[in-house]
Amino acid sequence: MTSNPERLAYWYLRLNGFLLLEDFIIHPDEGSDQRTDIDLLGVRFFHRAENCIHPMQDDPRITRCNKLCNVIITEVKKGQCALNGPWTNPKDRNIHRILTAIGCIPRANIKMAAKNLYESGCYHYGNISCQLISIGNSPGNIAIPNVPQILFTNVIEFIFNRFRDYQKQKASTGNWSSDGQKLKELAFRYNEKIEFDKQVRIFFGLIDNGEIPV
Repeated sequence: MTSNPERLAYWYLRLNGFLLLEDFIIHPDEGSDQRTDIDLLGVRFFHRAENCIHPMQDDPRITRCNKLCNVIITEVKKGQCALNGPWTNPKDRNIHRILTAIGCIPRANIKMAAKNLYESGCYHYGNISCQLISIGNSPGNIAIPNVPQILFTNVIEFIFNRFRDYQKQKASTGNWSSDGQKLKELAFRYNEKIEFDKQVRIFFGLIDNGEIPV
């Protein structure tokens, strides 16, 4: 049994304290064909902490936000980081629809929020931040400037360190899905990051078995 890159990104975000929805569909205003979908829609709160005695250090690449509520619209790619056309074309108005569906921005501010997201990849309203994120295997040429690009190399390293640094706290995962348990198993089995990286890439479909990761 194997998994996919979207699920690896899911576990990275989840271990960083994001509450997540997968494959969030954007429905049309009229008709039945979906407009597009979001690989991962996440929300993280500023005061989040795991382990009350020794709080775990989350990854600043994805958690660097001083707003109370950080909403991320995440595109996951097996290759280069990228954003699909529906997220870069203002005429499609898909960002208008997703902001309305989430409900974190007042309806009166949706037009301005969408404009900012299309132009700069982020929008702040009071204690709320909304931003576009891309996770992939290598940097890409994204049309919208300043969109964070998180590489799977960093994703895998963070997951390895989280499990290795907190083995006792992460030992009980019986309610996790099988791919989450596989991540824990691999982290506990391999002492070297390079071997863990290779096995994770194989399991989550980033490389074929025997291929050298790049």
